[in-house]
Amino acid sequence: MTCRTIALCFTDGASAQTLARTGAALARQHGAHLLGLHVLPDPVVHASVSMYVTGEILTQIRAGQRDTALEIETAFKAAAEAEGVTPEWRCLEARLATIGERLCESARAADLVLVMRPERDAAGRPQEELIRNAGRPVLMIPPGYQPGALGASAVIGWSATREATRAAHDARLLLDEGAEVVLLSVEKAPDPGEQDYPANEMAAMFSRHGMKATVTHRSPGESRIAEVIEREAFETGASFIATGAFGHSKAYDFVLGTVTRDLMQRAKRPVLFSK
Repeated sequence: MTCRTIALCFTDGASAQTLARTGAALARQHGAHLLGLHVLPDPVVHASVSMYVTGEILTQIRAGQRDTALEIETAFKAAAEAEGVTPEWRCLEARLATIGERLCESARAADLVLVMRPERDAAGRPQEELIRNAGRPVLMIPPGYQPGALGASAVIGWSATREATRAAHDARLLLDEGAEVVLLSVEKAPDPGEQDYPANEMAAMFSRHGMKATVTHRSPGESRIAEVIEREAFETGASFIATGAFGHSKAYDFVLGTVTRDLMQRAKRPVLFSK
């Protein structure tokens, strides 16, 4: 698998430099086209605010949004120049769509999509919409991340599901030949003498691509599944985590929470989400 188009989806100015540097470094490593995307949201007027909003105020709101977009564009192009890659910049208007919907329209043609991890207390809706609806693997970057080589190793959250299967194959976009891969199943290990055939077959697939894959089972105990995955990544020194995303309905996710949302809010290393 080759990565020839990388889309960076910028959702705020504060983290623009981190995302830009990470994406530009990846584009250089893969010889990929680098696309920067940002959406100007429709000005929001809250009905609970008892005031008349003039056209002048709306113009000021839009001017502030454009100033932020210019700051992001500047950071994006500077990072691309530093890495010697050619950037393509698109600043889009929402026009009654959500930010996530507008980003998805351009991101669907990319091999890989990069976004910043939302703050813990943020809803993270643009990021979540991209993961759910873009149909592309989404690599989420934690705040303060220092760009480095991602292809040496990975922990892949494994289960016999469509989403986990896609995550395993999508991870090959980033992995180098000879990379060390841990297929991590957070559940009871098979009984002695039994074989975990789906996981072993997936490990064999990685081996045929020149990678070193092992199958590991961990019991969650009292820990959340996301914590177990992160602990494994820390102990093995994995460059990134890959996992299937949102395997249940939105109603189920809202009531019970998900591993996906835990990783979105807390992961300390890049996480590749596949849906």
